[in-house]
Amino acid sequence: MNIRTKDHLVVIVAGIGMLLSTLDTGIINVALPFLKSYFETTADIAAIAVTGYTISLAVFILPFGLLSDKFGKLSFSYIGLIIFGLSSLLCGLSANIQMLIMFRIFQSIGAAALQATSASLITTLVSAEKSSSAIGVLGIMIGVGPVLGPSLGGLLLSLNSWRGIFWLNIPFVLLGLICNHKLITNISENKYAKHIDYPGSLTNGLFVILLISGLSLLSSHSIIGIALIIASLIAVIILFKVERNKETPVVNVINLIQNKSLLVYLYETIAFGFASAIIFLMPPYLFETVFKLNSGLTGILVLGAPIGLVLFSRVSSAHNNGLKDNSFSKVGLSIILCSLLLLSLYQTSLPYILVTICLFIYGVGGGYFQPANISVIMKTTDITSQGSIGSLQRMVQNVAIAMGTATGSVFLNMWSHELVTAIKLGWITAGCLIIIAIALDFALNKNSFK
Repeated sequence: MNIRTKDHLVVIVAGIGMLLSTLDTGIINVALPFLKSYFETTADIAAIAVTGYTISLAVFILPFGLLSDKFGKLSFSYIGLIIFGLSSLLCGLSANIQMLIMFRIFQSIGAAALQATSASLITTLVSAEKSSSAIGVLGIMIGVGPVLGPSLGGLLLSLNSWRGIFWLNIPFVLLGLICNHKLITNISENKYAKHIDYPGSLTNGLFVILLISGLSLLSSHSIIGIALIIASLIAVIILFKVERNKETPVVNVINLIQNKSLLVYLYETIAFGFASAIIFLMPPYLFETVFKLNSGLTGILVLGAPIGLVLFSRVSSAHNNGLKDNSFSKVGLSIILCSLLLLSLYQTSLPYILVTICLFIYGVGGGYFQPANISVIMKTTDITSQGSIGSLQRMVQNVAIAMGTATGSVFLNMWSHELVTAIKLGWITAGCLIIIAIALDFALNKNSFK
């Protein structure tokens, strides 16, 4: 197999894995009211189909990254595609809400394998001259998946095909399996001796379950939510103590403590994930509730951010040879900050199209930031741990998105009669996190623009 064909196949496998796993994080959200009625259940039980997927994904992604270093990224991705495809079929065949929840959790295990391997497939198998462009594709998939999911879900529901929400995945899974199989049979992949860290994996899983559960309950059961979040902080302290002296830990605590660059880059991931959740959550409330626009027009207006991200992920990757990651990251964060500042200053007496323009500017910043952030994090560790570091980046961003969604929901509930105030608080909070990220980055890399 020639290098060009190999590069293309790897990008297809990695891109499909990232697209499917992020697409299905939110594709079912718009269907929850329908599923509540269809299965004659409560809203809280129906919502477990969403939170169960999110929690399970975050729980399994770190140990799967470690296992992919041990057994091979292609093999692990292949298994992930099989699990994801089979569970998607079964979700569509569900006869009751209990079956749907069970198969959604099964689906998230496949998604965890796909997200754990997507970035590391590129950094270990794609040729050096095409690596930046390939990571740009991942940036596009990460940005498009969460937005495309609800849009496709709404379209399929309007066609009276809720089962199609899950069966839509199957053709993409089949394409990924064909490409993955061709790679496995034609190239060899390095594998590395790794010990499975059971205590660390269990403690990390407990931390994630407590944190995301607490965040999801903040807006409806605040006392329980806060208690769970405090318990999650205790769990993360225990995790650091458990992992400190491990030879192959699921979380490399020593590397995190000693590598200030990695800590800063991961904080940037958190800030971007939080801000992205706010950007995707707030505008529909502004357009539909404040401006009284219909859902169809709202769906078009909120596309500003993903369009900007798709276009400028390609632009930034084309102009970044892998040596400009720090610069592109700063540029991206600065553009994101500008968009959040403009949104915070926006007055409802102005044309609503200005909001879409600001969302597009945010997408431009995301297009510069996301590929560079993935690339620079992957470079903080050696070739033997690419699966582990890639899965850490994805887990951190998934948790940050959950944090942003929970915070935005709290604001919307607390100021339900002053939605504009709630929306602006969300944008201001996200902007503050981005300011801290920019300050930390400049402190770390004072000479990166010289």
